Amino acid sequence: MTQCLAAASYLEAFVDGELPPEKLAEIETHLARCPTCSARVSFERAVRVSTQRAVRTADVPSAAFRDRIARMIEAERERARSRAAVGSAADSSVADTVRGDTSGIMPWRTILTLAAAAALVIWGGWRSVAGSQWAAQAPVQASSSQANISTSTDTLDQLIDEFVDYHSQPRAPQITEPSQVTTLEPEVGLPVRLLPTLQDYGARWQGGGVVWVKRDSSAASLQYSLNGHRITVYVYNSARFPLRARLEPRVVRNVPVFVGTRRGYSIAATERGGVGYALATDLGDAESAELVATTALH
Repeated sequence: MTQCLAAASYLEAFVDGELPPEKLAEIETHLARCPTCSARVSFERAVRVSTQRAVRTADVPSAAFRDRIARMIEAERERARSRAAVGSAADSSVADTVRGDTSGIMPWRTILTLAAAAALVIWGGWRSVAGSQWAAQAPVQASSSQANISTSTDTLDQLIDEFVDYHSQPRAPQITEPSQVTTLEPEVGLPVRLLPTLQDYGARWQGGGVVWVKRDSSAASLQYSLNGHRITVYVYNSARFPLRARLEPRVVRNVPVFVGTRRGYSIAATERGGVGYALATDLGDAESAELVATTALH
């Protein structure tokens, strides 16, 4: 599973045909031996084909849309002709330019405005079919944006530092039995579950508990180990603490994740339905981003 984790960050580039030759051979060799990663590649390719077909279908402009754009163009041409008539009476040199307008050529400002309107309509059609993961994130992003108005960057930085502190100096777990994980929910006020997807990479459950952050808030702390590396997953209120504002955005397996580094530790976060998942580890950013993305898919 360690090889799977190392290869995971390259699979999307492999599917897109963007790997350099030296890495391409390595990934192809791994896929030939690993049915799990090979199945994932097949799935990613199928998703891309389905999405492309859906986008092509959704992006075909309707007759009403074409008529509306045509009317806008004709109205702008009429305005151009009116300006041409006024300009010709004032200045003959301007009249030469105006004659160009009457030929049907519109000013660049108008062209750009119409192009932007068309792009917005097409983008709206694409969003309606482009992937359930992004659509599922929309309510979370809206609430996070509202929370960010009252949450200072200093507060978010302090929260990240506290997550690193708890990870670097782990406390004895309050629970060690997997069946006890749900007992953390009343203190945290959020759904808390084991993350079986981490086990797909060979991570082993160590225990969990509740930690206090920002003095008045709590988060669940779930501890795992992976080939000698400790991994701490925090479950917290992402609406109150939108860590996205302080971390760099990425997309892993069609899941938006946010990654950063503090004091030598990698921090990766994602959100789902108002629940935030932050992962602290001494693994690299690519590995932590891959691991945290799986928490949104469990």
